[in-house]
Amino acid sequence: MGIDFTYLNQPPRKFTFEQPKLKLWTESWCEGKTLNLFAGKTLLNVDELRIDINFDMNCDIVMDAFDFVNVYKGKPFDTVVYDPPYNYRKSMEKYKGKTVSSHKKIKDILSRIIEPGGRIISFGYDSVGMSKSRGYEKIAVCLVCHNGAHNDTICLVETKINNDLKYFFEGD
Repeated sequence: MGIDFTYLNQPPRKFTFEQPKLKLWTESWCEGKTLNLFAGKTLLNVDELRIDINFDMNCDIVMDAFDFVNVYKGKPFDTVVYDPPYNYRKSMEKYKGKTVSSHKKIKDILSRIIEPGGRIISFGYDSVGMSKSRGYEKIAVCLVCHNGAHNDTICLVETKINNDLKYFFEGD
């Protein structure tokens, strides 16, 4: 099975889902109950629970992402949208200098709240994602060209294939 690849040319916006093409691409990959872990201002047209640490965002729960994942005891999610600030500058723009939880720490415990066969859609400047080491397989990649001097955004869709710790020791 190959990886679905999409290339989008989309001018940058302060918040990811203010980019209409990228918002539609993301919504097309969401299935079932969706956790939007760094929700931002833009609502997705999916069944989402919106978490953000910033009170100014349009979210259901104001809480640090790591803290939420660490204490959540409800039904696992079918999809997780994982769109943290990618670097210090983005953290300054969106969260007024507040730092966000360690991505590694969040990723290490995120699997416990995702259904087997569930998806994680992640955004950033690299294509590592959750990786096979955590029991995930990449099924789609979207490269978003923002033009000019702006970095591209790399978007991944991965499906949860295994919780077996043997993957922790295998390479990607």
